[in-house]
Amino acid sequence: MALDIFVVAIYAAGMLLLGWYGMRKAKTHEDYLVAGRNLGPSLYMGTMAATVLGGASTVGTVRLGYVHGISGFWLCAALGLGIVALNLFLAKPLLKLKIFTVTQVLEKRYNPMARQASAVIMLAYALMIGVTSILAIGTVLQVLFGLATATIVATQAPDYIANNNYVGGLLAVSPGWFFLPVCLLAVIGGMSTGTTALYGTGLDMSSVFPRLLSRVQATLLIGVMSIAFIFIGRFAFNLVQSVSTFVVLIITCTTPWMVIMLIGLLTRRGWYCPDDLQVFTRGEQGGRYWFHHGWNWRGLGAWIPSALVGLCFVNLPGQFVGPLGNLAGGIDISLPVTLGLAAVLYLALLKLVPEPAAVYGPNGARGKTAVPSGATA
Repeated sequence: MALDIFVVAIYAAGMLLLGWYGMRKAKTHEDYLVAGRNLGPSLYMGTMAATVLGGASTVGTVRLGYVHGISGFWLCAALGLGIVALNLFLAKPLLKLKIFTVTQVLEKRYNPMARQASAVIMLAYALMIGVTSILAIGTVLQVLFGLATATIVATQAPDYIANNNYVGGLLAVSPGWFFLPVCLLAVIGGMSTGTTALYGTGLDMSSVFPRLLSRVQATLLIGVMSIAFIFIGRFAFNLVQSVSTFVVLIITCTTPWMVIMLIGLLTRRGWYCPDDLQVFTRGEQGGRYWFHHGWNWRGLGAWIPSALVGLCFVNLPGQFVGPLGNLAGGIDISLPVTLGLAAVLYLALLKLVPEPAAVYGPNGARGKTAVPSGATA
């Protein structure tokens, strides 16, 4: 037990020290948000892993794997594979785009409307990350205090144990001064992922409603909504299990979108026209990326069917099983199915109905998947 507490203390001190060092080094807006865009491949992959793979991926996925077998493995596996693919294929092109958020990538790839739709998805994802992070913190604290503490709580506060409220029983039998270090440990443990998700979602929301919300107002609004969702979902409706199910469904729907973006970036050779990307921001219409009334139906035509088919193959026993979930003998194959289908459909649409040459750079489309610039989208 003493060794466990020592390791946690060293980890917390290291995080605070690195945060202080980063604060002293950050001199500009880009230094603070994206480390001055100076991260190499190894540091970029490590940073993404530290941000995405936390308690929700380790403690939470271990539990899902223990309960559901390989079906509970896809969440963490998809995150890990996504980080590797992002580092290998997208890191350098993304640095050239001079962007800060995921929604800006979608706006560049599709149209301004995609930024609004993706902001809603990112909001849901950020809420789920916040909830799962808090649940993982609670699990770590429970293990850290050990069996002896659980026995004391069960003996002196049996009503709390009967109501499955371990934390409430712990606070009931603990002295008043013990509450502060527990809160500090919980806050520090979830600060990294929670701050990143909250800031990014607030930035996206302020971009969607620039005339209504400033960045500070949007961030405060998202924070209040997140807290409300956590308390309502946990105490009013007991939706903890539903949250983990919803996270899997969100991943199944968003991963084909990532594949389509990756293919689009590769066919464009990483080139975008910065001026045409600001059409929506200026309240205008038209430009290279307006396509058909603001919609790139090739991307949508590949994404929507792939997401729907992927949902049909989801297999989470006791939570959600799609119509085709048992086709592979109970194994959840929704992720490889939706990824492969999205790639095949989008490449086929680009081949059958090429995009206008204007959306590609001076070197043209990779694989010659373009039509003359005068053609319609």
